[in-house]
Amino acid sequence: MKMGKSNHAKTYVAESGNSHNGDNKFELISCLQNGGKCKSHLSAINKNYTESDIYHQNKEYRKSIEALNSAFNKTLELQDASCVNCAEMFRSTIIQSLENIHIELHNMSTGWFKNKRYKLSYILAGNVLKEFKKETNTDSFTA
Repeated sequence: MKMGKSNHAKTYVAESGNSHNGDNKFELISCLQNGGKCKSHLSAINKNYTESDIYHQNKEYRKSIEALNSAFNKTLELQDASCVNCAEMFRSTIIQSLENIHIELHNMSTGWFKNKRYKLSYILAGNVLKEFKKETNTDSFTA
C-alpha cells in the first residue's frame, strides 16, 4: 500500500461533501484485497481529511480538528488483518496533520503577539492528540 499525495482543489465544498476524485490523500496502490474490504472506509477517511484541510486553510481550527478526529476514528474500524498496515499508515498521517495544527495553534496562542481566540482550539488539539496517542500507543506527541 502506498499513499498518494495530491493537491486539494479549491472547488471542494466541505459542507455539502462534494469531492473530486483527484482530491484523495489516501489511495490504495498495492492492496492484496483490491480495497474490497475498505472502500467505504477509505472514502469516508478521505472525505474527512479533505474537509479538515479546507477548514484548516480557512482557519476554522475546531472544525478541522473534529474532521481529523472523525477520519481517525474511521481508521479504527479497519480491523481485518490485511488492512492493519494501511490503517496504521492512515492514522500516522492523520496524527502528523493534527500535530502540525497543534504547533501552529501553539505559536498563535502564546508569545508576545498571542491571540486568545485560538487558545481553546489549541487545548482541543492537545486533548485529541492525547486520545490518539492512547489509541495507537505511540510517543510521537509530547505536550
